Amino acid sequence: MNYELIWLISINRGVEVKEGGRQSLNIKEILLARHKLLRDIREFFYSRDYLEVETPNMMKTAPPDPYIDPLEVSANGAGLFYLHTSPEMHMKRLLRNGVDKIFQICKVYRIEEFEDVHNTEFTMLEWYRKGMYEDALEETAHLVETVTGKKRPYMVYELERLIVDSAGINPFQDRDRFYAALKEKGFAGIDEKDTWNDLFFKLFIQEIEPKLDKSAPYFVKDWPVSISTMAKRKDKNKVERFELYMEGLEIANGYTELLDPVEQKARFINDNIERVRLGKKTFEIDEDFIEALSLLEDSYTGVSLGIDRLLMVITGKRTIDEVLVDRVLCKA
Repeated sequence: MNYELIWLISINRGVEVKEGGRQSLNIKEILLARHKLLRDIREFFYSRDYLEVETPNMMKTAPPDPYIDPLEVSANGAGLFYLHTSPEMHMKRLLRNGVDKIFQICKVYRIEEFEDVHNTEFTMLEWYRKGMYEDALEETAHLVETVTGKKRPYMVYELERLIVDSAGINPFQDRDRFYAALKEKGFAGIDEKDTWNDLFFKLFIQEIEPKLDKSAPYFVKDWPVSISTMAKRKDKNKVERFELYMEGLEIANGYTELLDPVEQKARFINDNIERVRLGKKTFEIDEDFIEALSLLEDSYTGVSLGIDRLLMVITGKRTIDEVLVDRVLCKA
């Protein structure tokens, strides 16, 4: 299921292209805008007594997220290693050392197909603190207001209520009932072979997301547990997780951290099973990460935010190409 293609069609983002196929952009303008954004972000976290950290870009294994694929590298004949798709696993390890508020701005790497809003190498902000996802949501809103000038409060949608009100269907039921409800509504594009996740993404991307007001930032919270591997469970079907959207783009993703090592390992195993179903490579479970979770007490929350997409919003650009300098396209 090519969810990103459906999503790209749904937002219909135009782009001006000059001769030779490259988007028109002012290099100095982008350099200055990126510099200001990075400076403002750092000042925001320094003012809140966060510690800026660095973690390795290379990993011996990768988190087995079914929908995210890492780049493979080797060095001096050794490997394979994987370039991190997020600094999450290494940053959570740091929390066991008595540092409670940490942030990082770094390059991350993901195999992506769609060039308008994705790049294989991109810049991510990630931070962790004690607290719950409501605390992280409020802090994210404050950060966005600080760096963009877009005044709070921002709308916060509860996912289940949003879907019921917009489509008249509650997705939080077993797969067969969910499929039958979509068929009864005459929803196009579904197939008997679709999993619950397939059905959910089709419904949200085609029916819900296009109807949301894109004139202001908004949050959607309480996502399905089946697509939120490292988030703490809220109830049987949902986790304590939110996403931030701006102008139709997913900008940030945050949640209360799952700290139960037994449940986390079980979810990784299930993710590898799903990767097999999708015909993808599986990944060895990082036992050191699992052990690190067992050493954490209290409650922690974390957020990842795409710097390049946020810069698109700030500068009014339509594609990620327009905010990158000397972009390297990883394609055949």
